[in-house]
Amino acid sequence: MKAWQIGPRSGIDGLQPGEMAEPEAGPGELKVRVIAAGLNYRDLMVLGGVYGTDLPETRVPLSDGVGVIEAVGEGVSGFAVGDRVVAPHFVTWLEPEGYNFGVFAQDLGVTADGWLRKKLTLPASAAIKLPDAISDETAATLAVVGGTVWHAMVAFGGAEPGKLVLAQGTGGVSMFTLQLAKAIGADFAITSSSDEKLAKARDMGADFTVNYREREDWAAALLEVTGGRGADVVVDTLGFPALGQTVAATGVNGRIGTLGALSGTPQDSATASQGEIIGKNILIKGIASGSRSMLAQAIDVLASNGIAMTIDKEFAFDDAVAAYRHLESGAHQGKILIRVS
Repeated sequence: MKAWQIGPRSGIDGLQPGEMAEPEAGPGELKVRVIAAGLNYRDLMVLGGVYGTDLPETRVPLSDGVGVIEAVGEGVSGFAVGDRVVAPHFVTWLEPEGYNFGVFAQDLGVTADGWLRKKLTLPASAAIKLPDAISDETAATLAVVGGTVWHAMVAFGGAEPGKLVLAQGTGGVSMFTLQLAKAIGADFAITSSSDEKLAKARDMGADFTVNYREREDWAAALLEVTGGRGADVVVDTLGFPALGQTVAATGVNGRIGTLGALSGTPQDSATASQGEIIGKNILIKGIASGSRSMLAQAIDVLASNGIAMTIDKEFAFDDAVAAYRHLESGAHQGKILIRVS
């Protein structure tokens, strides 16, 4: 069975095609034929050796994907051959209160083999049967971003009609945040270095936009366009090196769900003033993706509102290296898809 493997973790050039035995569904498992898989920024970090430790060169990457059930293992109910399914990449994190360090031991694409192969098995307890309203393209790029954004913006942030949500940049996380925020009736602000990308964001419903290349003090620029209104909820993809500006853009009693480090690395120290955080009574929470139930809630909202994931570009299975390079370039707006079968 064909599969891609992370290799020596020397970067994209280390990604290598390989062969592995076709899996069979054991008790409590589903055997799934992979339709497509999606890329996230952390997939680049895995290849570069800065995400995950002591990973074998044969590890299969990618945490996002969608497939069709080919076989149902003993003891499994609620699923049938032919059902389309997705799963959270932390396959043992089922409910919010179930989070602990143990979830990292079964992390698809990192500590467990991921979706960039022809077939895989999933624990039936983690799988989510997809409604017809969710396309293969949306499903293939949904698991990481869907659970993560729901966790940051809704479960923690409390986004609702009348609240202002802020996302930074126009990658897959931010564009999905925009779609989900508008679906639940929230106001939305977004930053980018590209006027073209900001125009597309406005077409998708963004209420406030700021070009941070033109205004390095983007937090001040945001407050100007909102009339002094700070964000109630921030889905923070920039991380601690930019936290000072993120806090400045956040309103009183605001909530910041921090989940990315595009302005540096996750090991960087915060630039924010403790005084401003205290003065504004801001809550900051680290967001380690989302549980199965969070992902399921996000899927329900997408299905009921007819929302499709923004797909920037699709690649063939044999062109996985090119897909990674497109992600690395930063030229995308939305998600990057690899068609597996």
